[in-house]
Amino acid sequence: MTPQDPSAAKMTQSSVRSANLALVLSRIPGEEGSVSRADIAAQLGMTRSTVSRLIDDLIVGRLVREGETSAGGRGRPAVPLNLQRRSVVSLGLEVNVERLVATLVDLTGEVLVVRQRDLDVVALDPADAMGQLAELATEALEGRPAGSRLTGATLALPGLLDRSGTRVLRAPNLGWEGVEPSALWRLSVDGEPVALRSANDIDCSALTVLRDDPQASFIYVTGEVGIGSAVAINGEILAGRSGWAAELGHVCVDPHGHLCGCGSIGCLESVAGARGLLRDSGQPGVASLIAAAEADEDLALATIEGAADALGIALSAALNLLDVENIRLGGHLGQLEPFMRDRLAAVLNQRVLWARHSGIEVEVVERAPLRAAMGAGLAGLGQVIADPATWIDELLAD
Repeated sequence: MTPQDPSAAKMTQSSVRSANLALVLSRIPGEEGSVSRADIAAQLGMTRSTVSRLIDDLIVGRLVREGETSAGGRGRPAVPLNLQRRSVVSLGLEVNVERLVATLVDLTGEVLVVRQRDLDVVALDPADAMGQLAELATEALEGRPAGSRLTGATLALPGLLDRSGTRVLRAPNLGWEGVEPSALWRLSVDGEPVALRSANDIDCSALTVLRDDPQASFIYVTGEVGIGSAVAINGEILAGRSGWAAELGHVCVDPHGHLCGCGSIGCLESVAGARGLLRDSGQPGVASLIAAAEADEDLALATIEGAADALGIALSAALNLLDVENIRLGGHLGQLEPFMRDRLAAVLNQRVLWARHSGIEVEVVERAPLRAAMGAGLAGLGQVIADPATWIDELLAD
């Protein structure tokens, strides 16, 4: 019998502990949670003593805090557990067509700081845009809680990125192609460079929706200059093999339609994106389009109806393919939802095969423009949830 290598056994024990810490931490809510050590032990099928030791480590490591004891029924009163506020923070950033945003988000999902510059980013050289973003991030970090640890920075971008999240493959509305944002990024904290990775902006936005409903399934579609979308199935973002899934804005709704910014013809974005809506309505902005619709102006109402038809066609194809019942609308699509509601419902009920047998819910997501940067911050904190041992073992050794 071959003797076991002690170092391999030690590594195995360490790996099991790391995995168990991640499992326990994933069960602890950010705020107003009522979960206790006994609840987590029951959920995970672990002994109470094992869970208690893991929780103790997470508390010393400043990732978890105990709330006030709540008197229940029989036995020892339960002590509720929550994620620790303001102990670990992440920079959530966004570069979009008309703005730069920097946020500071903590482990509970609370947005501690927001800094924003509204400007024509398309007119900027990518290096200039990233330089200004670093300045904005520096301003945001001035509000960093004393003693907090920074996980790094995540940048939300409106386009396709490579699998590693380092290179922009295509961002047609931004005009970036082949750009590597991390190569143009210069930011240090306490003498150490702050690492940057990039992600799709709507995938980041969808993370903010999942924070409020962790097991949800939905199609999230938001409108600004273009149309962005994301799909969540049972709490997981549908990324696809290369991370390029859920590009609903570039589903063809009219093969004889207008040229889209992506270079194709008749995409949903060319009809329901801001440029398409303003082109067809003759209005200078979305706010004026809404005002015209409220005044029952025929052209405004006809334009919105056309956008509802196009959105319904694209969404029907997605719902038939994915079997998802919930649609979340953000940005100008959320603002226009009251005017699109009946028409959109009619198209969905006609085209979705199972619509008569199961209801289709359409909800409006508020604060859509800020959600990309907020979600980028949450994405950066995902590494702490996935591998808490890395973040607590240094403190445990002190």
